[in-house]
Amino acid sequence: MRQLVAILLTALIVLPIQASATSESLWDNARVTGAKGSLAGTIGGIHIDLTNNTSSASGHSISISELPSIVEVYTATWCFNCVKTEQALDEVIGEQDVIRIHYHRFLYETLDPFGSNSTDSRWVDEYGTGSIQSSETDFLRGMERVAPSKVFDGERMYTGISTKSNSLATDYSTALALGSSHPFEENGSLRLSAERTDSKIPQFSISWEVVLSSEIQNWEVNSWLMFVEDIAYFPEGSNGKGNYSHVLHEAVNLGPTAESSILIEPPQSWDGDDMSVILVVDWNAQSSNSENSVPAPAVSTLLCMLAALVPRRNGDSEPLQ
Repeated sequence: MRQLVAILLTALIVLPIQASATSESLWDNARVTGAKGSLAGTIGGIHIDLTNNTSSASGHSISISELPSIVEVYTATWCFNCVKTEQALDEVIGEQDVIRIHYHRFLYETLDPFGSNSTDSRWVDEYGTGSIQSSETDFLRGMERVAPSKVFDGERMYTGISTKSNSLATDYSTALALGSSHPFEENGSLRLSAERTDSKIPQFSISWEVVLSSEIQNWEVNSWLMFVEDIAYFPEGSNGKGNYSHVLHEAVNLGPTAESSILIEPPQSWDGDDMSVILVVDWNAQSSNSENSVPAPAVSTLLCMLAALVPRRNGDSEPLQ
């Protein structure tokens, strides 16, 4: 076995590593751009609490080199398999600085009280095509909204509970370790601030600034404000979880504007006083010299992990519930 691993590692070092081939064994593409040499993903994670105690001049900026990873989860309160996959995700993340955003099924949904038109619309627009292509079983085929699904940094998708390695934890730890493949210079930064404009109602003026540059000329971004409740208690959820974390209530599209502000009343928390706003930035870039190769950091990470990773597809995945 060790000889086989050594041969594989040697081959990976010597031969060009293509992202298309790698993704077939380790993850599915979250975004399907359709253009050769086109890359896309999500960065951000800067956030501010919007509680009853949030007043004026609450905000900060963060450099692009310090941005956390973003994990977007599609889930539902009736989904038993979602509990299993989220437990694996909890184990992998541990104490790492990771921003989690959990979308709950909303369209045609009667059993889940969370989510909204805007949250389902964002998921379908950004990840719907990727979900259709990554859903290989007859039960999932053709579905834009699969509970459970996980997307890492807007790039790597896992649907259902079937694994692409020896466990869900290995899948998720691999996807998390790769990080973002964004093309932006290290001197970039994001800024977010919120100022309460009315003492009687929770109305805020939220300002943002996206400062990015890249050696790649053809790139564009699209910013979002994500309103997330830390914990929402719903004992009626049939999967028995009770406390649902990182619940996304609204997704507000800011467009490509690099710097501006918006006057907004955040959605109400389901319970408690634990609403926050998160700035995320979707990006896509067209590299003239790209042949869909894995970025250098990803290559080194893969080489380190392959010794413990035996990619395989689990064709006997459990049906979703």
